[in-house]
Amino acid sequence: MILAYSKLSFSQVFKLYTALQQYFQNGEKKTVEDADMEQTNREEGERKMEKEELDVSIREEEVSCSGPLSQKQAEFFLSQQASLLKNDETKALTPASLQKELNNLLKFNPDFAEAHYLSYLNNLRVQDVFSSTHSLLHYFDRLILTGAESKSNGDEGYGRSLRYAALNLAALHCRFGHYQQAELALQEAIRIAQESNDHVCLQHCLSWLYVLGQKRSDSYVLLEHSVKKAVHFGLPYLASLGIQSLVQQRAFAGKTANKLMDALKDSDLLHWKHSLSELIDISIAQKTAIWRLYGRSTMALQQAQMLLSMNSLESVNAGVQQNNTESFAVALCHLAELHAEQGCFAAASEVLKHLKERFPPNSQHAQLWMLCDQKIQFDRAMNDGKYHLADSLVTGITALNSIEGVYRKAIVLQAQNQMSEAHKLLQKLLIHCQKIRNTEMVISVLLSVAELYWRSSSPTVALPVLLQALALSKEYRLQYLASQTVLNLAFAQLILGIPEQALSLLHMAIEPILADGAVLDKGRAMFLVAKCQVASAASYDPPKKAEALEAAIENLNEAKNYFAKVDCKEQIRDVVYFQARLYHTLGKTQERNRCAMLFRQLHQELPSHGVPLINHL
Repeated sequence: MILAYSKLSFSQVFKLYTALQQYFQNGEKKTVEDADMEQTNREEGERKMEKEELDVSIREEEVSCSGPLSQKQAEFFLSQQASLLKNDETKALTPASLQKELNNLLKFNPDFAEAHYLSYLNNLRVQDVFSSTHSLLHYFDRLILTGAESKSNGDEGYGRSLRYAALNLAALHCRFGHYQQAELALQEAIRIAQESNDHVCLQHCLSWLYVLGQKRSDSYVLLEHSVKKAVHFGLPYLASLGIQSLVQQRAFAGKTANKLMDALKDSDLLHWKHSLSELIDISIAQKTAIWRLYGRSTMALQQAQMLLSMNSLESVNAGVQQNNTESFAVALCHLAELHAEQGCFAAASEVLKHLKERFPPNSQHAQLWMLCDQKIQFDRAMNDGKYHLADSLVTGITALNSIEGVYRKAIVLQAQNQMSEAHKLLQKLLIHCQKIRNTEMVISVLLSVAELYWRSSSPTVALPVLLQALALSKEYRLQYLASQTVLNLAFAQLILGIPEQALSLLHMAIEPILADGAVLDKGRAMFLVAKCQVASAASYDPPKKAEALEAAIENLNEAKNYFAKVDCKEQIRDVVYFQARLYHTLGKTQERNRCAMLFRQLHQELPSHGVPLINHL
């Protein structure tokens, strides 16, 4: 009893005292017989309670907090749950049940600061801004009140808690997009840190200053200064994150891939030297994203698979596989998209299924696979000509990424021949993307605007737009977008009646597309080559013309195979129509009839939207 009593916290001692006082007061008011009966009932109740406490089932993940735990038990429970939330969220308790356990723990010990911090992390999982702010403030209040910091740091402890409280509050507001409040909290943290001459805290503040001001043109100066200072003060984790951010910024600014990879190699040396396994994962995920940005899908695939194989080998504390982090989710999403681009939809759905198991919908990284899944479904619906289905998916995409959602909405409107509405939407999106410097989306929007112009029979208006897109993609070294732009320029030249020039342009752009492009783009490129060959052969001698048409038919067959991989029936319909015309010109009746029959089947199955572009030939 004495041992149990000495383990109680102040609030628990007070509750025991109140219960004893109440017990004696009730005893004085009653007769001896009643008191004896009450005593018997209480003893039975206590025995029943003791039995219930013994019967509490221990959860698979941790010791349950259904009763008052000792300090060590509570600390073990909290550290285990915090570790699981960081490394493998699916093995932690669900947000509701974890909060219930924490409330139970705080009921017995309201001043337990670490429980408030875990509550803050738990509320972050479900994007609850009010509760997470409330728990964070409670954590630092309890930390100061209990004197935990003062014991370890002397008089300095109180100020340390205040400045880190302000810094954490700034990070919280930044996470929820409240940038003005984040800036105010960060200014407070900087002021207190400067008064205390705390260089480590100031370094963290400097990193968050960059995060808040990264859209400014001079933010890279701040970041370079942050990295130098972090190295000077021996903060490898912060220095590495700074290098990663610098590489990301330089990638968006169009620096060459070899310089970026050299910088990442330097940061990798830091990771291996200090055993920062989490940052090694982030570095590889970053390389995957950079290679995809530059249009090198093979290299991106290699990096993503490297990360997956590394994570499957490395285990961390408590037998947790550290493969449920954000970098792992990013790599798997890239894998799913890369497989879908190559027409391997079954493989992509398997990857997505695995993602859904690893990151349930209530987990903090679930939005990554949700957006990826919606985009793949949208592309499949567009390929299949199911515009109504694609339109229904736009709402989900917009909820997860507003810019992507607006762009996809414009694509659907364009496919449905609602040209004026699509044009208005694309112009608004273009202005917004130029303002926030989203170059990749700016180029994509310009390509869509150009397509809208020539579909409205204004190819001459499309040329300046395409040249602007080409200049941007060359400046920022976006090779894949540059190749797509050249394809569009070649098509514009074909419509304007200069197929020879279009063919020479195609020879420049087709190699990167066939090497790293999506299957749909490969098909479009081969189809365009065939069109240019036919248009160029109009002035040839009969033998040479027949040879050119045979070559065009071969290219059309290749294009048809590519379109079949992604189930793009509208494009297949156009290809077989074109083949039938060519076979008729060459006098091959049997092949012509076969292609004509295929065309008729597809034409009856699919709705016909507007005039097919092949009629321009």
